[in-house]
Amino acid sequence: MEMHWGKICPPKKKPDVTPNPDEAPSAAPSAAPSAAPSAEDDQQIKAAVNIQKWWRGLLVRRSLKLAANCALIIQRWWRKTLHHAQEKRRIKALVMYIWPEKSTVLLQSLFRMWLMKTRYKKYQKAAHVIQNHWRNYCFVKASSIYSLNNLAHEGIDLNIEIVVG
Repeated sequence: MEMHWGKICPPKKKPDVTPNPDEAPSAAPSAAPSAAPSAEDDQQIKAAVNIQKWWRGLLVRRSLKLAANCALIIQRWWRKTLHHAQEKRRIKALVMYIWPEKSTVLLQSLFRMWLMKTRYKKYQKAAHVIQNHWRNYCFVKASSIYSLNNLAHEGIDLNIEIVVG
């Protein structure tokens, strides 16, 4: 019996042999063609059908497994692509949120620095004014005490009359 892929092959018929007239005819022809297949032929057909069913099932399972693996690969790639796109959107949203916050904090910092600097300069100027006035006061006091003491000891009279004439 010969098998072809995907087809059930019926058993080959034996060629009809015409009896040779020289030979004596036998009483009971053993190889007479019959219309119905014999039990042995039925068994071979069933075996061939079973082998073909098994082979086709194997091919279908193999193709289904390949298709499932391909679908998993595509899904994995798509999920990775979606994850990367979502990560980019998340980073962009964070940047868009951080920039105004960062610039606001920077502006506030610069304003507070300017404010503290102007206050410091104002207080520094006030301190200089107070120090200068104090030094001037101390100088005047020391010089007037010194000059009055000197004049008193030397007996010089500093009354000067100015005549405008």
